[in-house]
Amino acid sequence: MIKLIYKEKNKILFLLLFYLYKYKNKMIASFENTLKGFDPLTLTELNASASFLKRIDTKFLLTQDEFDLILGDLLKDFRVLEIAWKRIFSYDNVYMDTPDYFFYNQHQNREKSRTKIRTRLYKDSDLAFFEYKQKENWITRKYRYEFPFEEHGVMTKGKTRFFEWVWQSVYDGQKAPEITPAIKTQYKRITLVSKVWEERLTIDFDIKTINLREKWEREVDLKNLVIIESKSLSKNCNSLNIIKKHWIKQAKSCSKYSLWVIYSWLARKFDTFAETMMKIKEIRLDTLKNRFRKTSLKVITYENIKHLNEEHLVLKK
Repeated sequence: MIKLIYKEKNKILFLLLFYLYKYKNKMIASFENTLKGFDPLTLTELNASASFLKRIDTKFLLTQDEFDLILGDLLKDFRVLEIAWKRIFSYDNVYMDTPDYFFYNQHQNREKSRTKIRTRLYKDSDLAFFEYKQKENWITRKYRYEFPFEEHGVMTKGKTRFFEWVWQSVYDGQKAPEITPAIKTQYKRITLVSKVWEERLTIDFDIKTINLREKWEREVDLKNLVIIESKSLSKNCNSLNIIKKHWIKQAKSCSKYSLWVIYSWLARKFDTFAETMMKIKEIRLDTLKNRFRKTSLKVITYENIKHLNEEHLVLKK
């Protein structure tokens, strides 16, 4: 009897994962189809006119279905980054932190001055950058330099010197702390730029994260989550009005690095991000509650899914 129940559970889980894979590919195809209607933007144009190394960041959390609707409304006023005929790109980030997660705790404690350090690999072009981001009172400044992509995720002497130099200039000569790789994230990104050059939008989806400080740690897949980030010189941008028309509220306390720390079970305290985490939980549950009710696979019902192991479904807080 026990073997039969286990067999049925595995069968349901297999069908569930199969449908998730099928649904994800269908949504990406839908995004690609809509993006065909956008005017293209070259990387040279993006770097010259809309790099926004000093900007105001505004984030929104939504489902893939919600983004699919919003994307069509952005077509008239935005261009899309295109490189080698591609408009959706793969990113790989490795975030650095101190042994006691000092940078995460800056966000958790709502400090006015907050630091974020990472290496970023643009997987489609093998370009890699070391990036130092400093946020103070809504304004984000970013400092970065390019390095050989083989050094991605490693704190070399050159990266350490660059980090120490920027740190001391930001923190009035204070000695820089020792930092090492902490979290790795991978995702797909669409980049849109306003036709009047007032803002840049990055849209991240198919997000996966893993704790690099534990040898046998498993990857966390944040299914169905889309993060839109507006980067501009003003709080009143065209995209914000379009997004709000779809009843999508601005995310509060939404540091992406901090969320990856929490979902990798590394944070001792995370009450600052409680509202954001609840929103993400709703988005991930939407994958089950709404998507699988529409499938023709009759064996997958909500009651079946509800009793599956939460570890497999990645529905943990």
